[in-house]
Amino acid sequence: MIEENFTLYPAIDIKDGKCVRLLFGDMKKETIYNNNPIDQAMWFIDQGAKWLHIVDLDGAVEGKTVNKSIIQKLLKTFQNKVNIQLGGGIRSLENIDFWLQNSVERLILGTLAFENPNFVKKLEYKYYKKIVIGTDVRDGMIASHGWKSQSNIRALDLVKKFNPSIISAIIYTDISRDGSLQGVSLEQTTNFAKSIPHPVIASGGVSSLNDIIKLRDEFSNGIEGVIIGRALYDKKFKFADALQIIKKAKI
Repeated sequence: MIEENFTLYPAIDIKDGKCVRLLFGDMKKETIYNNNPIDQAMWFIDQGAKWLHIVDLDGAVEGKTVNKSIIQKLLKTFQNKVNIQLGGGIRSLENIDFWLQNSVERLILGTLAFENPNFVKKLEYKYYKKIVIGTDVRDGMIASHGWKSQSNIRALDLVKKFNPSIISAIIYTDISRDGSLQGVSLEQTTNFAKSIPHPVIASGGVSSLNDIIKLRDEFSNGIEGVIIGRALYDKKFKFADALQIIKKAKI
């Protein structure tokens, strides 16, 4: 039997060059956890992380890369040691090319995919499986521009526009849970995953190892991984412990 591969993505959100977590995506409600994102990345890698989920929060709001220098330094420091999934302010092919040429494995397109889905549809073959679509959702509807703009477009309707052969995965973030430690929106995320042909990465609200187990149990329904943020920073559990649980659960 082919080994299942449920993936854990520790999150490093960068604002003003520092590693922070936001509450409900509000840029005014930040907690600074580490002044040096590189030290934070090392902490996760030392515990066995194979992927890092990095977001330029300032970039997401401004529509361009803002924390470029620290992200480049992080990439150079950990080249060939960890896979990087990067988002925040990536709004052009030039931007995509730059980061792919600088060792980023996958790029997250949120606002760009929402505003211009044809951009994604027309990507050349060389970009296939290098793109992750970020669906940031309030009550099932897409929010964009760093979650500041609320649309009346359903996440499902947006995602169904994209060819599964192009897209590596869909990140499904329940904004009402993000950074809150209230637990994951299991039913909502699972129903979303079951309704689309793309693998889904769950995001928002993870508070315990039990949340991770519940999501892992939905692997067959299309949930292939989970992004973990505040729970790790607030030491609700260790990343190494979460990784061990996933390894034990593999069939």
